Amino acid sequence: MKANRTKLALAMAWVALSAAHPALAQVQTTPLGTVEASLDGAPYLGETLNVPSEGTATADFGMFGPVTSVTVQAHDPQADSIMQNVLSIEFSLMGDDISASMMDASVSWWPEGMGQPFYHSEGSEAELNVTLEALSLEEGAANTKGRFAARICRKDSFMAEADLNDCMPVEGTFETALRKFE
Repeated sequence: MKANRTKLALAMAWVALSAAHPALAQVQTTPLGTVEASLDGAPYLGETLNVPSEGTATADFGMFGPVTSVTVQAHDPQADSIMQNVLSIEFSLMGDDISASMMDASVSWWPEGMGQPFYHSEGSEAELNVTLEALSLEEGAANTKGRFAARICRKDSFMAEADLNDCMPVEGTFETALRKFE
């Protein structure tokens, strides 16, 4: 069951990256927030982005019955391409506020974009921790703030098993506005 949720989370991340790619490559974006992290000791600073003309954002949330799903996808403004050096934190809550229990979480890093190997927390969930310091889903003022730590391991593709011999620690903080996805 956990493996199926992880594969579903990976598929959703791929869809989010795929959907964002054409929009981000062709239209104006504005920063919504930041993700500051350390990837295997190297500093990382990324921005979550709003794409007003497309009605999308790279930091968003959705509600499915009692479950709230949040994605915080940061893009490195110094990268050669907006799809390189993307760091994503995703989590699902049973409820819709800071007191809600965390059901599932994942962290992924896409150093060279979607068509290349990437790193994901799949296979090392025991070392994954996402802690929320703030969460508001108020219409027009939704936001989240927190910290995360994980061990992420290389995957050559979405369906490939994680290479547990090629892993790195990642830890950091996020603070961003959120957009409700439809």
